[in-house]
Amino acid sequence: MLDFKLPEVGENIKSGNVVKITVAVGDVVKKDQPLLELETDKASLEVPSPCDGTIKEILIKEGEDIKIGQVIMRIDNGILAVGP
Repeated sequence: MLDFKLPEVGENIKSGNVVKITVAVGDVVKKDQPLLELETDKASLEVPSPCDGTIKEILIKEGEDIKIGQVIMRIDNGILAVGP
């Protein structure tokens, strides 16, 4: 299981607004498939999946402001988490 955090999307960008979530819990996704559309003060962009897997939990809502590094989704990527 992967806790997917909002990655760095550009220089000096600390947060963005979720315009649209393009997946739902239970959806099977492929690496680089768009998961959501994010709008920052500089641009609108799609945030891609970091891996193949199944969406297990979506921790954000459309219209919400989210920060770089915030856990936004949990993806079952077939790899067991080890450690604390």
